[in-house]
Formats: sequence, C-alpha cells, structure tokens
Amino acid sequence: MSIKHPKILPVIHHLNARTTREQAGLALECGADGVFVISHHGDDKAVIGMARELKALHPTASIGINCLETDTLQAATLAIEAGLDMVWADFMGVDSAGLTEQGWALSRLAAEHPTIGFFASVAFKYRPFEPDPVEAALKARNAGFIPTTSGAATGAPPELGKIAAMGMGGSLAVASGMTPSNVGAFAHHLTHILVATGVSADEHHFDYELLTVFLAAVRGSH
Repeated sequence: MSIKHPKILPVIHHLNARTTREQAGLALECGADGVFVISHHGDDKAVIGMARELKALHPTASIGINCLETDTLQAATLAIEAGLDMVWADFMGVDSAGLTEQGWALSRLAAEHPTIGFFASVAFKYRPFEPDPVEAALKARNAGFIPTTSGAATGAPPELGKIAAMGMGGSLAVASGMTPSNVGAFAHHLTHILVATGVSADEHHFDYELLTVFLAAVRGSH
C-alpha cells in the first residue's frame, strides 16, 4: 500500500507581481502541491488578483489566499469567484466552544463548494488561548474545514504531542515552524503543511535548495 504524504503548500508573502509570479514558479518547480498568497501590508486586492493569475498559469496546482484585512466570509466568496482552490483565515469562526454566526455561514459555504479547502486556524499563534486544541480541530472538521494550527510564534514549531493529538481525527494543517530538519517527525500526523520561514532566503524569496530538501524530507518520511 502506498504511503500518503501531506500536501506541501509554500506561503508567498506578496511583494509585487513579478516576485510572486517567480516564487510560485520556483515552488512548483521544486515539486510543491500549490501555494498560498498573503500580504502583510494590507494589499488584499493584489493578493486575490495574483492568485487568480497564478491559477491561470498553473491550472493543476492548488492556489489559495489569506486576506488579512478582508472579512473572512467575503474573502472566501472572492476566492470562489476567482476559481481558487483554497482560502485560509486566522479566524474562521470556530474554536473548541463551537461556531460563531460567521462560522456557521462559512460552514454552509464550504458545504456548497466541497472542492475548495477552507483552512481554519485553531489553537493558533497570536490568537486567544485555546484550552482544548483537539476539540477545536474536531469542531473545525465537523464544520467542513481543515483545522490549521501553529506554534507559539512565527517560525516556532508546535509541540509534537499537540500535533499528534490534533491529527488523530483526520485532516490537519500546520502553518509555522517546519524546517527540513524537523518536518519528518511531524509529517505523518498532518495532511497539509504550510511553510515559509523554514524554506526561505528572506521574507519574499524561497531558497530553492532548502525547499527541495524540505520536500524530500516530507516525502521520504513514514
């Protein structure tokens, strides 16, 4: 029986159109399954436009967005309208207590568009403390989302025990702290790996060699 490895999705921190286009091409050339595009400068309109362009350039790759300044429901709707494959949000209206009103609206949208991945951050860095990460992940999956967790800060890996427990129920993504040297220990607990710092030369450019080694570490893990 073949081993199913997690999908690897490098996160492009949008600088300008040329750089984002180049970095997407580099990531996919290395063998990544797709990319997310995000802007830490509030340029969500450009993020959506670039993601639409990348999908046209790379139709078989998974292309997603994280819009930090746009309402999550609106961002998800825009992703669908743009023909994208994924939308990720720092808060998608779900935690261990259940779903907010917007969380239910997003859950209904996810049910209407089952081919689109809704990456819902839970037990995530810089968010309010989550007392029960396992239950938060379960609530997210039950809502039709892919629970997405992190370490305590950008570039910090989560505890392996946390990932093992959260991943026992099905889909689970991680979005911080993965490097070529540590990802092998985490990979078999995950269905998706979102990575930037651990495979980058700087904030806006991936390191081809690091990303290649990272992909090999994941796909060589058992």
